[in-house]
Amino acid sequence: MAQTYLLTTPDGEEIHVETAQAGETIITPAGKSIVVPTLRELKKLPLVEPEGGTQARAERTWSATQSIFFVSGLLFLIGFSISSVFLYRMTPLVSIDNAVKVPQEVIETDVDRWTMQNRLDFWKFATSPDALNQMRGNAEGDRNVMDLYKWRQTFLAFSLCGVTLGLILMGAAFALPGSRID
Repeated sequence: MAQTYLLTTPDGEEIHVETAQAGETIITPAGKSIVVPTLRELKKLPLVEPEGGTQARAERTWSATQSIFFVSGLLFLIGFSISSVFLYRMTPLVSIDNAVKVPQEVIETDVDRWTMQNRLDFWKFATSPDALNQMRGNAEGDRNVMDLYKWRQTFLAFSLCGVTLGLILMGAAFALPGSRID
């Protein structure tokens, strides 16, 4: 808002002029043409008080409610962003194609024709603690990887909601009215 100054003409007429009119020629209410002084000279003139006292409009400051909204939003934004990065750095995805392939010649070979060494090797393999997972193609591991994928997608959706909520809270802090200073 431009400041208004009280200009007294040589005839004694008092006119309100704004800083934007500095150096212009204006016509007074009495109908006379007058040149408004430059901005430097205007600043030496008395200011016109706005209607309604010394301060026409009260200034606003940041309220406690606005601070709470802003800080809460900022914490949501930072917290969900960091937790998303942490999740992706701490739980790397594993390839699902890690099943042990049984050679085709073993599948097609008749067991009755196996040598004693082949039978001992198979017995050693079949009695190992991890044999069932290897024969299933590591199906348990595949289920775990798929569960991890689903968990990460769900967490990503919650993270996006949390970041959005944080941004909304921060925006609401600016939209709420502040405290008045009179």
